[in-house]
Amino acid sequence: MTVDELRALLKNAEDGFTERKPEAVKRGEIRQTVVAFANSVPEGREAVLFIGVLDGGGIQGVADTDAKQKLVRAVCERDCYPPIKCQPEVVEEGGKRIVAVVVPASDQRPHFAGPAFVRRGSESVAASKEMFDELIASRHEKARVLLRWKQSVISVREDGYDLVKQRTIPGGWRTSRECSVLDCNAHTLRLMDISSNTHFSIPLRQVEIGFDEGKHRNLVYIRP
Repeated sequence: MTVDELRALLKNAEDGFTERKPEAVKRGEIRQTVVAFANSVPEGREAVLFIGVLDGGGIQGVADTDAKQKLVRAVCERDCYPPIKCQPEVVEEGGKRIVAVVVPASDQRPHFAGPAFVRRGSESVAASKEMFDELIASRHEKARVLLRWKQSVISVREDGYDLVKQRTIPGGWRTSRECSVLDCNAHTLRLMDISSNTHFSIPLRQVEIGFDEGKHRNLVYIRP
């Protein structure tokens, strides 16, 4: 968004993707607004938080725009999880300088106003990106079960679908293999064939969960 576009937007009333805050806006208010924007802005749009502008639209200005921009970046990068991409810009209007925080659509949503925490031994630690992704995936029932099998050996039965060639094979074709569960999210299961060390990625919609009675271990069916 250009400076001219920001100036034009500044004259409009607040809406779902525009907000005004005074110079003394608190860190928590910035965090709340940018998280809400990042979770809500549709693809192809941008939201703007103006700092140094009163609710009624009066230009108050920001005395130290450098310090305010540093605060905004710190909030977006350290206080939000996953971190939020933003672009603070200084806009001059009516002889005063304000800070415009431009927040684009995010492919990392949902964002939260702080990190998730997990237990590591006797400590509570901030979840890594991988841990955070697993926490989100665990909301999906099938993914939650498969994540429990992570790094364990399971039986895999290909029922009309060839994992190697990644294509459907009609006519009752079937085969079995021994795999390790590498990872899983709400969309994809990743497996490693133990005998060949080959990695496979399968859409979760093709995966069904079972149990291998003969080998007394967990089982997944892969179907077209």
